[in-house]
This record gives sequence, structure tokens and C-alpha cells, in this order.
Amino acid sequence: MGLLDFSPALMSASAATLAVIYMYLYKLKPKKPLNPSYDYIVIGAGSAGCVVAARLSEDPTKTVLLLEAGPEADDHRINVPAASPTLQQSDVDWNYQIKPQEHACHGIKDNSIKWPRGKVLGGCSSVNAMIYMRGHKADYDSWEKLGAVGWGWDDVLPYFLKSENNTIPNQVSSPYHGAGGPLTVTERPYTCDVSLQFVKAGVELGYNEVDFNTGNNIGFGRTNTTITEKAQRCDTSRAFLEPARSRPNLTIVPNAHVTKIVIENKKAVGVQFLMGKEAKSVTVTKEVVLSAGAIGSPQILMLSGIGPKSHLEDIGIDCIHDLPVGDNLQDHNGIQVRADVDTDSGALTIAEMGSIVTMAKYLFGAQSVLSTNGVEACGFYQTKVEDDIEWPDMQIHFVSTFYITGDDEEQFIPLSNKKFYPFFGHDVPKRQRLSREGVTFIPTLLHPRSNGTIRLKSSNPHDPPIIDPRYFKDDHDVKVMVEGVRMCKRLAETDAMKSKGTQIVNLQMPELPEDDEFSDENLSAYCRHFCCTIYHPVGTCKMGAADDNTAVVDPQLRVHGIDGLRVIDASVMPHLTSGNTNAPTIMIGEKGADLLKDEVY
Repeated sequence: MGLLDFSPALMSASAATLAVIYMYLYKLKPKKPLNPSYDYIVIGAGSAGCVVAARLSEDPTKTVLLLEAGPEADDHRINVPAASPTLQQSDVDWNYQIKPQEHACHGIKDNSIKWPRGKVLGGCSSVNAMIYMRGHKADYDSWEKLGAVGWGWDDVLPYFLKSENNTIPNQVSSPYHGAGGPLTVTERPYTCDVSLQFVKAGVELGYNEVDFNTGNNIGFGRTNTTITEKAQRCDTSRAFLEPARSRPNLTIVPNAHVTKIVIENKKAVGVQFLMGKEAKSVTVTKEVVLSAGAIGSPQILMLSGIGPKSHLEDIGIDCIHDLPVGDNLQDHNGIQVRADVDTDSGALTIAEMGSIVTMAKYLFGAQSVLSTNGVEACGFYQTKVEDDIEWPDMQIHFVSTFYITGDDEEQFIPLSNKKFYPFFGHDVPKRQRLSREGVTFIPTLLHPRSNGTIRLKSSNPHDPPIIDPRYFKDDHDVKVMVEGVRMCKRLAETDAMKSKGTQIVNLQMPELPEDDEFSDENLSAYCRHFCCTIYHPVGTCKMGAADDNTAVVDPQLRVHGIDGLRVIDASVMPHLTSGNTNAPTIMIGEKGADLLKDEVY
């Protein structure tokens, strides 16, 4: 069971209540007939795809088809901020499993973890933790230096502003924030007091309290979120698609599994897809836009014959164009460091989040813990493992609860040995977990040197791809992560956090001598055993210049060597940004749509 799920009877009643309410809030979506041809076909209605389709359809003379493998965003849990963990391993999740890791995940069953990705209108913006974080300006200036001309900080900032409708009082007049855009950005209607203490802890250690979205995010502060002032998720489906849905020139087709982009004479001319068992095909007059994400986009390209020649030939696909599709896979990975706090700390508990009183408060608009995304504060800093860097190399996510995914965490974190249970509280009976007050620090590696790959399992489009992030292949990454865990200890020992009785669980690995749980040896082992994803895969269709043999698309996001085909999503990032990747992905959608509009055909 997860958040809102600790009592089957309560969950059944809650689900029924919410379902009825959302039936009235959201009208049934009318279906439009499928035309044989469109000016633009957008594959993937995710964080970028929704933006691209909505912006392109602003021109009433252009027809746009948006294909999404998942359903409409009708699951009521999508709208409830605190319910986001329950969307993992659900019908709106692709439920990917990564390849067993050689250098990481040693404490997880089969050395492998799940990679949740949104399979629904809105994509990952409909299932994520709703954090709005742009990163550091040096991220984008670095992209430009690597050949992504026109993607420096000064170039992309206007596109962040274009999307944003910021309602935070001390930010609305800032030149770094936008107003009137479709994407609501707030500080969230509810924040736990223990999260405010975390920010004070950072200040106590000498860091500034900062607005993370000004281009310099080094410091501590509360997170901005894509949660409306009425405490509902503002995903890209709600923000961009809903206002555009009535346009006669925009056709949205959910449950459409794309199997192939049709290429003739090195030009994209159409798309083939399945709706259930029925095969469909449509042609395009201008361009196909691939916005299926860092896993889906390389998979579809390779199924269409665009990718590493030797790999495609090995699985029986004719190679139309040899490109490094699926290389350069990067992800922010993290380590969970859990801590107990006093019973009056204000931390979230499973019992409070699942109570009838809490549900009633939320439904009737009162202050409720269901209005929070849980990750209410963060800190960014430089560990000094590497000198002469402009950006932070470490982010500390602060989660205001002990059991992040509810009282059945074994389903989400299947540990390989019972000796590891105390690290995550799995040694505690489920009934006792309901009222346990605690918090979770998640040190997050922002710029890993360990890169991985996406490869096809077979030529069958229904087979999930082989995902190999190669976590911690480079020892440098472990050194940075160890320093991140040590920062958690420093934060927990501040007066601000001690005022809440913060006590990190014992991190001593059972197979090592009980010498110093914060030694290099012990923390390195801890990190390699319990590495987890922070859900930010990027880079598998890397953007770069024509002479860059590691690039898949050019700075206009056109696939090298193929006419009429662009990739517009997180897969084009040359490298990770210094922070959560949803806001940068939306920005890529905004800028990509303008690049398409500026094209002369």
C-alpha cells in the first residue's frame, strides 16, 4: 500500500468519492475523427510534447496530430499532490526496470531498480513530484560551448518566462519569473514546519536562503512547485492541452502506441501506430516531432531504422541512418538517508495523510497535508571533490516524511537482505509505520561522469528497451555522493534540526567493521548498495553540431541526416542540468515549438 492506501476500506471510499468529484470537474473528452494526413505529427504527450502540440496549433491554418501511448489523465490521484508516489507501478507508469548494475544497487534485489515514467497525457509531469527547478545558468552556457548554439542561459530564459505563471508573493516582481503563462508555479498551499527548519539548518551552516530559479541556485530554500493555489497538480496536459483541446486543427489521440516513423529517401513521411490491436497509419506534410522522452524517443528512432548500425543489424532492423541514438544516457541518482524526529515535529505520517479528516479538508479546500508534494525544500552546494566548477555538484532533496512511498515500501524498495531493513524502517511492523514521524534526506549527484545506454531488446515495439545507466561506473561519482551523505549528518546536527529531535538512522553496513559509520569505506559501500533514481533521465538523442559524432540532433533539434524529423524533449540535453529536469524539458518544448514555427517550408 502507498500514500492514501493504508486502509483498503478507507481507500475504496476515498477513491469513490474523488472519482465522482473529478467526473464533474472534468468533462468527458470528445474524440475527433482521424485524418489521413497532418501538417505536424507529435509523438508523445509528455512534458514537452503537450507544449509543442499546443503551441503549433495556435496557428489555425496548421493541422496537428498528438499521439500518446497512455490514457487521458483521468486517474484522480494525478491531481492530488501528496498522492504522486501511488502512481508508481500503476496503469499510468511505463514500469521500466533497469539492467542489473555492476557497480551499484547491490543492496536491492537483482541489483536492479524500477524507473517510473509517465504513460499518460502529461507524461512525467503528471506523475512526478511537481518540483519547478531550472538549474544553474552554467548548465546552459555549457550546452552552448559544446555546440548547442542558441541554448545558452540568456537564450533559454525567455522560454522559461513564457511558460510561467508565478504567484509567489516575493517572486512575482522578479525579472527571473513570468506571469500570465499557462504553467502555474507556486510554493504549494501546505508546507511542514520541519522543512522550514531544514532551510534554517542550511543557513546555520553558512549558506544563503535563495530563489533557486534565478540562474544561481547554490544555497538552501523552499521548492517552487507546479501545484495550483487550489492544491491540484498543474501538469502540461492541464496547463497547455486543456485550453487548446477545442481547437478544430488539433487532434489528440490517447492509447496510441507508435511502432515506427516511416522514412522514405531520408525524409520522415508518416507514422505507424497501434490502437489496441488495430494498426493505423498517417502521413505528414511538414514534420514529425518525436517527444517520447529519454527512453521512448531513442526506442522509436531505433525501431524506425535510425541508430547505431551494428546494434540495429544485430536485432534484424535495416539501418537507414547510422547515429549514436541511445548513447549518453544520464540520470540524477540519489541515496536515501532517513531520520527519526520528535512526535511534535510537524513531519508527515502515513496515518495523517490517509485519514478521513485529512481527505475531507482537502476536498473542501481547507489546509491539508494532501496539498504538499512532500519535497518541500532543497539545498545545492559544491562538495569540493572537484575544483573549478561553476555549478553545484550536489543537491539535497528534503522529504518531510520517513516512509516516502507508504507502509508497503518493500514493493518499491525490494531489499536483497533482511540485514538492510533498519536503514529504511522495513524492520518495523506495518501497523507501527503508520504513525512513525521522520524525514528523508536524499543527496543527489547532479553531474555524474558515469553515462549509460538505451538499446532495443528486440525489433518488437512492445518489448521494453534495455536501460543501463551504469550507475557509479566512475569512482568519482561515489566520492561526490559520500560527501553528500556527510552533509546530511552536518545538517541533522544543526540547532535548527536538533530542535525537531532529528536523529539519522544508523548507517553502519553489517559486513564492515563497526568503526565509523561515516568513514569513506562504510559510506562508499552504503552508496553503492542503495543507489536510487531521482527520475531524471536525459541525453539519449544528444544535441550538437553537425561535426559532433556523439550528437543525434542539431541545435534546431533536427535529426542529423533525416529531413522532416525533430526530437523535442529531455533526450536532446547534452548533459544534465543542476536540478530537477521537468522545467527544463518544458522550456525545450517552448523553444522547439518556436523553431518549428520559424521554419520556411
